[in-house]
Formats: sequence, structure tokens, C-alpha cells
Amino acid sequence: MDRNNLYNPGEEIVETDRLIMRRLRPEDYLAMAAWDMDERVFKYLMGSVCKAPEDPLVWLPKKDPTSKINILMLVIDKEDGHAVGIYALNHDVDRDVWTLSYVNRFDDWGKGYTTEGMKALMDHAVNAYGAHSFEGECAKENVGSAKVLKRLGFAYDHSSSYSKNDGSATFESDVYIFNLTMDIEEIKD
Repeated sequence: MDRNNLYNPGEEIVETDRLIMRRLRPEDYLAMAAWDMDERVFKYLMGSVCKAPEDPLVWLPKKDPTSKINILMLVIDKEDGHAVGIYALNHDVDRDVWTLSYVNRFDDWGKGYTTEGMKALMDHAVNAYGAHSFEGECAKENVGSAKVLKRLGFAYDHSSSYSKNDGSATFESDVYIFNLTMDIEEIKD
């Protein structure tokens, strides 16, 4: 990724010590191949691994980069400019809950990027969009994602299940919640 094109002036960005997050663009499809084509990354995701780097071009151009309810951010490492993954918040308007999701390239797992980036994105959603209630779900066997949610201050709410979009697997899952009464400033880094 071209370090000079990390983001455009005036573009919505969220920044941490190590990361820059900006709205996902169609031209990011090549960087996305680092995780979109990796079976290890897609084990617990609802979608399927991409067969070609161009596969996201089916849905990516349809995403509104100014949406106030579907915040889809490309996560970029400040040090070397590589794309780490995608972090997202989707506002379920009927329930007034922001659901978080994230995906990182495999070689960036275990570096604390998700906790750091999602905390900043949640803070941004509070300040920019009035978010106050968040929800995350992960497969019970996905211990790494459960740890991320707990580090973010989420608390277990209930058990559930979900299936991959193609029906190839179903996972027992846990749903975690976080709301402002839990004080976002006390999230562990």
C-alpha cells in the first residue's frame, strides 16, 4: 500500500498510536487479498474465502463510504503502511445497538491491533454517531475473539449459534454486550 495514500484530506479517519483507519474503498481489494484468500482467517467468519483477489469487487463498490450506520474501515499499520484488516460497526437502528466485526491478516494476529483499533473505533462512534450500546458475537471455540471482546470491556450476555453463509458449518456462539454505563474509558489496552 502506498504510504502517501494512507488517507485523503478531509476523509473520515480514526487514529491510534500504531494504526490509521479510514473508510474502505473499492481500490483496496488487492490489499484485502492478504486475509480474504486465507482459509485460517475465514474459519469462524460467516463468509467464504475468496478464490481471486477481485472477488470483493462484487460487493465493495456498493458500500456507501459516507454511511452513518455501516462504518467499514480499512486498518493500516502506521509504521510500514501495510493493510492489517477491516474493522466495522453496524448500527441496528431497531435495537439501537452497534454490532462490531473485525478481520485481520493472519500474520498480524496476536499483536493487539484489534483491541487497540476497535476501542478507538468505538470511541469514534460514540463521539461522531452517538453510539452507546455495542454487541459482539464469536464462536465459543474462537478463544482469541472472546479475549478481544473481554479486553474491550464487553460482558457475556447469552449463548446463541450462527452458520456460515454457504451452510458449510454452524458454530455455537457467545454474545457479548457493552454499553456506556460500563464506562468506555476503562477499557483495558
